[in-house]
Amino acid sequence: MKINKEIFKESALSLHFALNDHELDVLHAESENLLTALEGLANFNTNAVEPMHYSIPYSFSTLREDKAIKIYDSANYLKNAKNRFGKYIVVK
Repeated sequence: MKINKEIFKESALSLHFALNDHELDVLHAESENLLTALEGLANFNTNAVEPMHYSIPYSFSTLREDKAIKIYDSANYLKNAKNRFGKYIVVK
């Protein structure tokens, strides 16, 4: 896949900024280097490689432990509200 400078110009304009000629040259050269490296990855034989879900050992959870809490009746919270509409506080 080849990416030309016109694609970068159009993308930049759609994001509301402009690229000068030097920036376009640098961006085009870097994209060509990246595409060449990615094409090289296509030559690797990965048939015997098992899928990996995490790149590092994963032995912990970042999720918090759920703990039961007491839920109060909404009437208790609404008893001091000056303006109410049903179960809701009206802010004027």
